[in-house]
Parts: sequence; structure tokens; C-alpha cells
Amino acid sequence: MRGTGLVRAPWIVVALFAGTGTAGAVELDFGIVKTLEHLSLPVPNPARPIVCHGFGCAYQTPIQLRPGDLAQIRRFFGAASDAVDERRALAATVAWFERRVAGEAGTAKAKARAGLGSAGDPSQFDCLDKTSNTIGLLSVVAQMGLLRHHVIDNPESRGGLGSLPHTSAVVREKGNGQRWVIDGWTHDNGEYPDIMPLEKWRTQS
Repeated sequence: MRGTGLVRAPWIVVALFAGTGTAGAVELDFGIVKTLEHLSLPVPNPARPIVCHGFGCAYQTPIQLRPGDLAQIRRFFGAASDAVDERRALAATVAWFERRVAGEAGTAKAKARAGLGSAGDPSQFDCLDKTSNTIGLLSVVAQMGLLRHHVIDNPESRGGLGSLPHTSAVVREKGNGQRWVIDGWTHDNGEYPDIMPLEKWRTQS
């Protein structure tokens, strides 16, 4: 449930897997942290990843990433030579992570586009759960030194004024500044998320 002791601050820097030869600390931009706080979402700590579920992060399941898990993440990014490859690796990692944690979080049967009728059901995700989980996983990937062609950007929302608002995680491509949405809410648990330019995503429903 909420109130698990996660630190909320203007920025967060943590050293993951210290002394293992991986990359150093990762820092989340101030704007990302403030956006998460505005959405009442926890600031992710890649040293202590959690899975949000049950709508609005009502349930928080801590996840222990084991050496085999980290090796699997590295394999996804092993052949990523450019930004396109890296986005493919991100999609594969998000899908794998959902399957990996489903047994612990009880989310194996999470359905695409779960609506308000599923609120409070710990087996389901709303878009805020998905956003928090994706940013948390991105933080782990960045901490491992595998996010080379993108940086984590502010989550974005669409809808309202007649339609339900929808929020998703975003990365920004370093080379050209293009912002890409990583949206898993539109798919069942463990399926590849949508990854598309922010401008296109805003036109979707």
C-alpha cells in the first residue's frame, strides 16, 4: 500500500550495484520528480524498484532484481547500436519485466485499457501505475549504463474535456530531441508497449 517509505525529493541520486563495474548514479530531472509528485506517484529508486498496481499506485510490491535479471536486461541492449535499436530494446525490456514481476505482484492477468471499473483491483494497472513502473524500469536501465541514446523525460498526459485523461512515460532522443512515449496501458500484461512520437500519441484515444 502507500506509505512504504520511498524518498521524495527535488532530485534523487542512488548508486545501484556499487562496486560491480556498472555505471554510476542516475539523476532524475527536477521536472520529472515534480510531475510524479503532482500525480501522487513515488519517485523511483533503481536500487529498490517497486511495481505499482491496483490504480493510482494503491498497491506497491517491492522487487528484488537478481543477477540473472540484470543479465537478461543487458542481453536486450547488447545489439542496440543506435536510437532505433535502443527503443526496440526498451520495448522488449518493458514486456519482459511485466512478465517477470507478475507472480510477485499478482498482475499476470492485467488487461489492456483497464478502466475505472477495475479500480482497487490489485491484479490490474491504470495508466498511472504503468507510468510509474516504466519510469522505474527506465531508471534501472539508465543506472546500468544501457540508456545511451535517450534520456528519461517528463511523463505526459492527453485527454480531458470529454474524455478520460491518460498519462504515459516519455524518453527524449539525445540526437534530435524527439520525445517518444512508452505506453504499456494499451496492451495486456507482458505485451510490447506502444512506442511512438509524442505528437502522434497525443492524437490517439
